[in-house]
Amino acid sequence: MLGNEILSQAANSFGFDTNSLKFVSNSCNVVYRFNKGDKEYFLRLSEKPVEFEFNIKAEVHWVRYLVERGIHASLPIQTFEGELTAVCKHYEKCYIATVFEGAPGIFFDSNPELWGPSLFKTWGETMGAMHRLTKSYDPGDLKYKRMEWDVAEINNPHLHFGNYQVLLNKLRTIETEMKNLPKGKESYGLIHYDFHPYNFLIDQGEITVFDFDDSLYGWFALDIGIAATHAVWWGSHFKAWRSKDEFAKHFLNEFLEGYIKQNNIEQEWIQRIPLFMEYRNISSFFWWLTNWDGNEENLNDSQKNAIIETVNRIESGKLLDGCDIQL
Repeated sequence: MLGNEILSQAANSFGFDTNSLKFVSNSCNVVYRFNKGDKEYFLRLSEKPVEFEFNIKAEVHWVRYLVERGIHASLPIQTFEGELTAVCKHYEKCYIATVFEGAPGIFFDSNPELWGPSLFKTWGETMGAMHRLTKSYDPGDLKYKRMEWDVAEINNPHLHFGNYQVLLNKLRTIETEMKNLPKGKESYGLIHYDFHPYNFLIDQGEITVFDFDDSLYGWFALDIGIAATHAVWWGSHFKAWRSKDEFAKHFLNEFLEGYIKQNNIEQEWIQRIPLFMEYRNISSFFWWLTNWDGNEENLNDSQKNAIIETVNRIESGKLLDGCDIQL
């Protein structure tokens, strides 16, 4: 939780009462909930250098563009000065504040009956519409342009030995293949990059997406692969599927049926989705191991088993669980 000075600056910019704030989470950003009138809002505070404001402005500008063209997403609201961000400073600390309207609905795991073909198609249709719209998106001033996908920087020295080196070598192999892929307008553009089931709410069959702070320029099929990877992680157990691969193929068949209603995707890119799923699986290890101190005792059993299982599959020449599919 943050001190009153930072919160007061945000309140003065966006026009809310700090006494109404309720703490929600503190992971990549600090998030609070508040009500104003009869509406719910979320205050997001990102601890970043002031220069990073341009990057966040680029994110929320794109989100407003999508919402104004019919995408159900949490709308970023403006400050009294008509800006989409506010810089809040106190001593050496600097936070970039943004505020989003709340969204109706529940998460997918609140009701097991929600998890099925209808949701998968709607999810795909929403992403397809976003990709179609982004083809015409112009950020204007290039200083407000989001970053391009690039290979990961792995600076933790503990990740260059043993099993972690095996994972890293696999990541670098996939990244090399990705770097050589074409970047045409029909296949590459601004994507959410984290459109997983905990980043949207479901209300009467419609979904509202949020949490665009990972958005970047990448391949549309990569966005699909990320969604599929997370669907396998969190939803392949909901029914008695014989394997994660079987569930992944079922999910993608339904998802792509919705997707192509809104955006065309060539078969060559559909066939690359399993590659992007492998990329997401491997890169996730380096996300949660970023600050690992090299002490195996600080990893839980689930993490240790995931590393061992993944390394065994790589060394056996097998695709990762959930990625061994033909589309």
